[in-house]
Amino acid sequence: MSAEPPRSPPTPAQPTEPLGAPRQARAPVEGERYIERLPPELPPEDRWWANPWAAIIATALGVVAGVLIGLAVGNKTKTVTETPRAAQTAPARTVTLKQPTVEVRTHTVTATRSVPSPVSAESETRRREAEQGLRTAEKENRELRRQLEEPEAP
Repeated sequence: MSAEPPRSPPTPAQPTEPLGAPRQARAPVEGERYIERLPPELPPEDRWWANPWAAIIATALGVVAGVLIGLAVGNKTKTVTETPRAAQTAPARTVTLKQPTVEVRTHTVTATRSVPSPVSAESETRRREAEQGLRTAEKENRELRRQLEEPEAP
């Protein structure tokens, strides 16, 4: 097996600078060309599309053109009425059939009693023991109250 060649030490990273901090100018590297970039030229202030009337007139012309085209194309209907001749048979009738619908019925069964997990079985046992202890304590309290309320026999 060949060993991995030794890695060169990493180049030291430039320290980070806070956002918005002014940058220091650096000297151009030889062979690097400096290109001066000018801001983009802004359009003239008197733009033709700044006038709202141009949009209103263009909308009106579009509506008129749409109506004219719609009338030219859409008004080409003819109604033809034919009477059956004696030798011709009556035209076939169209029958509309109602397709059967699929009814989905769902019956959900919820189990009322399930197999308890070991953890819930333990907690159920503790609950029963606590209830039994409570009943015993209540009986003892009733017995003590009864003894206190009864006058002592001489």
